[in-house]
Amino acid sequence: MGDSQVFIIVAIGLGSIFAIWLLFYFIPVGIWFKALVSGVRISLLQLVIMRWRKVPVTIIVNSLIASTKAGLILNRNSWQVEM
Repeated sequence: MGDSQVFIIVAIGLGSIFAIWLLFYFIPVGIWFKALVSGVRISLLQLVIMRWRKVPVTIIVNSLIASTKAGLILNRNSWQVEM
């Protein structure tokens, strides 16, 4: 193998690692799955938009989960309590 081939393989490897890190940073799959299992309906797109807008995703999702477990139904758009 020549030096250029090794460089290309290393660059592809580092680029792949960076792309995976970027994917998991902007798409909080763990938080989405936790919400899904808890019965909170939230889409991955909403979580990504919250991340881009620098909204604390974990605080909001954990609050929605806690309120759902307490028997309250919160609307994410207007934050009004429905009973």
